[in-house]
Amino acid sequence: MKRKPLGHMNCSIAQTLDVVGDPWTLLIVRDALFGTTRFDDFRRSLGIPRATLATRLDTLVEHGVMERRRYHERPERHEYVLTDKGRDLRRVMISLLQWGDTWSDLDPPPVTLVDLGTDEAIEPVYIDARTGRPLADLRVGRRFNN
Repeated sequence: MKRKPLGHMNCSIAQTLDVVGDPWTLLIVRDALFGTTRFDDFRRSLGIPRATLATRLDTLVEHGVMERRRYHERPERHEYVLTDKGRDLRRVMISLLQWGDTWSDLDPPPVTLVDLGTDEAIEPVYIDARTGRPLADLRVGRRFNN
């Protein structure tokens, strides 16, 4: 069943979900953030149907999250590379990972994030850039902008 588009809503979350709100799409972005670029590698990693993968990759390219680059002429083959817009989803993906590590039934969590320069485990936190206070310590509300 095709879902109703959300792009018409005056809401940043709704408009984001219109692009990356499908579970397969987020798993493609997850794999791309960790270096996967080729169609067959996404298929192998995710076990996703070919048609579903092709559709999701086309959507990510259409919205500027990924770009398609030819890496072989005959037969013609493309890889899918995250753009700056796509790489900026890293914060979202890490938040989802941390939430899942806390609230899922996976014990221990299946992966640990590491600094590739040192191979040391990292524990990302979000802070308010203005005050330096961790987001977890702030009472956050919203103010509508006209």
